[in-house]
Amino acid sequence: MSKKGVKVSSVTLAMKGRDLLLKNGYKAYLTRNPKPAKGEGCGYLIYINNPDKRSLQILQNNGIKVIELVDLGDIL
Repeated sequence: MSKKGVKVSSVTLAMKGRDLLLKNGYKAYLTRNPKPAKGEGCGYLIYINNPDKRSLQILQNNGIKVIELVDLGDIL
């Protein structure tokens, strides 16, 4: 299984998102995106162990704008 991460635009949103996911039973960690594209802000990623639709919905329902779900093997 490949590692997946959720791109968010700031470290503040990444921290809020990680905390929300932890409270909802997900294992989540922060990492810096070493190659953020233009317009992606600070370029932080939330690594989610086994992401699913529910984990993304938790973020979006709580105001965390998900830029995209990425394969961390392609970035890190």
